Amino acid sequence: MTIPRAHHYVPVFYLKGFTSPKDREYLWVYEQGKPVRKSKPINEAHERDFYTYEDEDGKRRDLEQPLSGIESETAPLLRAMDDGYHRLHADDFEGLTIFMALMWVRGPFGRDLMNQLSLQSMKTVVQEYARDGEKFQRIYDDVVKEYGHTDVSAEELRNSILNRDWKYEQKSPGYTLHKMFVGVPIISGILQKKDWQVLISEGDDYFCTSDFPVVNILPDKPGQAGQATIGTGFGMPGVEIFFPLTRRRCLLLKDETRHSSKVLPGRMVREINKVLMVGARRFIYACEKSSAMEKLFNKIGCKSVPGKNAFMRDPAPAPQANQP
Repeated sequence: MTIPRAHHYVPVFYLKGFTSPKDREYLWVYEQGKPVRKSKPINEAHERDFYTYEDEDGKRRDLEQPLSGIESETAPLLRAMDDGYHRLHADDFEGLTIFMALMWVRGPFGRDLMNQLSLQSMKTVVQEYARDGEKFQRIYDDVVKEYGHTDVSAEELRNSILNRDWKYEQKSPGYTLHKMFVGVPIISGILQKKDWQVLISEGDDYFCTSDFPVVNILPDKPGQAGQATIGTGFGMPGVEIFFPLTRRRCLLLKDETRHSSKVLPGRMVREINKVLMVGARRFIYACEKSSAMEKLFNKIGCKSVPGKNAFMRDPAPAPQANQP
């Protein structure tokens, strides 16, 4: 059996929910500074061998198939909701939060963020060890005993670390993938504590999605119009979490709201699309070609960057959602 090597970090079935209502095989792909292009879902949002790594014995491991199993459980739910035959129930919610958590961690940007966080943690731990000369010597001796002699003495290495001359790299795909997916139950558990609404577009406006489609926003406070912040933590009080399900439906998670469905006017659909544009990493996907959407994405798209101004303890000035 041929093993697929084009691993989709945004599932094909999910992108099919954003294809054109006139031609269900195609959607429109927006990328900043480039012409809008027509494409099929299977040709988008993938990297070669993205979920593949070698274990300690040199055996090839592939996480694409386990992910496909989770996707196969979610796909019928989204299709039924999109067709209007099924309303979201409490029994559906846990599985949907797991899928949302996967969508947040599983792409290139989840990988890059995990690598960045791992390097920060490694640097902090190593520098802490280096501050204690005796402890560092013991660790150094253990490493030499395990892996063999090195030309760099313990004191030289320790001074290099303390002087911040030491470079840190994380090159293990298996470690990175492990760290990415360890976060799924944690994120899902936070999401399950939220209340939910299914937002519906019934007019001429459609929801778009992106290559990073779970977007958090801390809304404006009274008297602070235009100060909504995108890229806050999942557990922050007052945060609202948007996840487009299909071109006609978007899930909203927030505190203290009714479990319900709500039809939105076109103006609100367009405002949510703005939030999704800011939160995108590189692409947005839509069911129609629009010069207005292209212009807006070029202006406000991809402003929320995890590890730089979003999803971090001390971010740089945060992006705002309500830009003209």
